[in-house]
Amino acid sequence: MSDYVIREIELDELPAAIDFVMEIVREVFPMLDPDALPPDLLAFRDVYYRSATATLLAAFDKNGAIAATAAFLPYDDRIAEIKGNYADRKTAELVKCYVKPELRRHGLGTALVRELLPSARDKGYEFMYLHTHRFLPGAVGFWEKQGFTFRLEPFDSYETVHMDKHLAE
Repeated sequence: MSDYVIREIELDELPAAIDFVMEIVREVFPMLDPDALPPDLLAFRDVYYRSATATLLAAFDKNGAIAATAAFLPYDDRIAEIKGNYADRKTAELVKCYVKPELRRHGLGTALVRELLPSARDKGYEFMYLHTHRFLPGAVGFWEKQGFTFRLEPFDSYETVHMDKHLAE
């Protein structure tokens, strides 16, 4: 993936990042409100920008356009099915892992995750949690290839799968 530069999003790049994320959200989650911006992006400066606890990375193509994103932030124990599972562990939640449709299955997502996981470990996290959905083609398999372990599948209407990974050095 040498055609791409992976780095943190800067403040002046936030509008482009929001446009990119929302384009993918509209594609893969048509059941969601297409105009509802995610709270973490609305509070980008507080959540991600030069944060000691969170990171939002993007892969930029040679023209400076965003081709993929991936982020983590502190896991807040908000999901009922797994409530308390990470209470005694410092856990980050991997979010916003999106790749342009035409670039999927070419290693860009893997490259982002390879940058993101050490960053989380460097910020003191012991575990990385994520949830994905079976209706997303290849998603569960992708995360298994990244070393994530299946934890729970509540068989809900969103076909959610909860996964995590120990961030051992």
